[in-house]
Amino acid sequence: MYKRAAFKELIGFDHTWMVISIIVISGVAFPLVFFNDTFANYLKYIYINVLIGLIFSSVLVLGNLAVFYEISNKYVSDIQKFKRMIIVSMSGQFIYTIMAASIMQMIPDMIFKGTISPENTIRAIVGSMLCVFIVNGLYLTFYYMNALKKSIKKQELLKRQNVESQLEILKNQVQPHFLFNSLNTLISLIPEEPDLAVDYVQKLSKVYRYILEIKNSKLIPLQDEIDCVKAYLFMLEVRFGDNLIYEIEENLETNSQLHIVPLSLQLLVENAVKHNVISNRKPLRISIHKSGTDQLQIKNNLQVKSLSSPSTGTGLENIKSRYGILGDYTVEITKTKSIFSVTLPLIEVQ
Repeated sequence: MYKRAAFKELIGFDHTWMVISIIVISGVAFPLVFFNDTFANYLKYIYINVLIGLIFSSVLVLGNLAVFYEISNKYVSDIQKFKRMIIVSMSGQFIYTIMAASIMQMIPDMIFKGTISPENTIRAIVGSMLCVFIVNGLYLTFYYMNALKKSIKKQELLKRQNVESQLEILKNQVQPHFLFNSLNTLISLIPEEPDLAVDYVQKLSKVYRYILEIKNSKLIPLQDEIDCVKAYLFMLEVRFGDNLIYEIEENLETNSQLHIVPLSLQLLVENAVKHNVISNRKPLRISIHKSGTDQLQIKNNLQVKSLSSPSTGTGLENIKSRYGILGDYTVEITKTKSIFSVTLPLIEVQ
């Protein structure tokens, strides 16, 4: 049946039997209602009536489905889809019915005994329009029901992905060694650099508050994400000193319409610190900058710890999945002998 897999994706189920049923019902009914003056005449030549009716309805229904499929995939706006579908379908079926009626008038009486009068032609046009309206109405109803179902499913999946991301970051950050290192850094700062210790605590508080505040967000303004990752990098810089070097492109956050998946930058920075050597001889360099007009690249030099546990890729997969749920967005991952970089799409929200 016409584009079974494609229509299953559009309306949510295999429409084969529905199409066959519509063709059979309309094929049997059309000659009776539109091409014959009496029921007795219809029954007398029922085989040729039904044959012609099935041919007529097959072209009518399948042609209408072709229009529905092309318009559904071409136009983004629902209003555009509806208008274009009505105009193209109705005008197409009007022309087709006129042509079919003209052809039927040329069929010899010995083959087809129906009466093709101007009145019946008008009835046939009205009937084909009604059929088009019903078929389009059915498919549009199933289309929007399926779209709503998909939307709800995506919302739930995105919510779950966000929760998983938050739990993963919180889990990593509250591990004993993280708290131990943070407290050790803080203890060493208090007597020698009390002002810096205050800044450290403020940045730590800012990171945790941000994680808790964005728990229900699918996207977050780039400026908010940059502010959070700056606070997180400040903490790491205090801990690692000159062994950690980072660079964030200036004025990244000037465009308030650009959004990003929440916690993606922090997660990528955390991965870089977790899996790479950071020492006097081998400082870790992290850079965050625009790539083109609608992408953000996070890059670090690659110097993998020999004793570190292999990366599971959970964080990256989480980010890729969340972007995939939001739309046709691709997260680009590049790995060479010396560089590891991830390029994230920037999504413009009006």
